[in-house]
Amino acid sequence: MAKKVIVSDMPSGVDMDSAKVLGQIIKAKRTHLGLKLVDCAALCGIGINTLSRIENGNANCTLAATFAVLNGLGLKLTIPELNESATGVESDDWV
Repeated sequence: MAKKVIVSDMPSGVDMDSAKVLGQIIKAKRTHLGLKLVDCAALCGIGINTLSRIENGNANCTLAATFAVLNGLGLKLTIPELNESATGVESDDWV
């Protein structure tokens, strides 16, 4: 009998201010989808060890690999200030 994927909790009420938090979000999404590490790595076109390092918050992983995982899992990073400027709403947050 194959091992079941244990769903990880999504971090709540935190700013995404570190590789560790981003890794927790990625792991929570992967496990919520029921994907094993090996299957997710194959889906995203990266190695299992690379995915494991990303999920564990290793800050030395490449942006290319990290974005491959984000895109593979359907996760998007957004910056509210950029969205506001695209809609014509002024923001002084950058001043």
